[in-house]
Amino acid sequence: MEKASVSKQLLSALDELVTDELKRFKWHLKSHEGFSAADLENADAPDTVDLMMKRIRPEEAKKITVDILREMNLNQVAEELENKHKQDTSTNIDLWTRNNLLQYL
Repeated sequence: MEKASVSKQLLSALDELVTDELKRFKWHLKSHEGFSAADLENADAPDTVDLMMKRIRPEEAKKITVDILREMNLNQVAEELENKHKQDTSTNIDLWTRNNLLQYL
């Protein structure tokens, strides 16, 4: 999946969180390798997404985000993020299939 697309999806999800929820999200995130309290202390949602994109692969960032959101009982936000992933994956597969089929026509 394209890094820019994942960044936008993650930002959309984190933008739905209120201040205390974002703070708790960052608290959970710092338990993952590559993230420290100092890195996340003053980070807003865009800063947090940028940091995730710099430190880990896009798919891993998305999985970690969904896992943390579920752990925080923010299941609606997690589900929306997962559904965006499924839609993008489905679209990419459909385009790939279409392009391959056109080669044989």
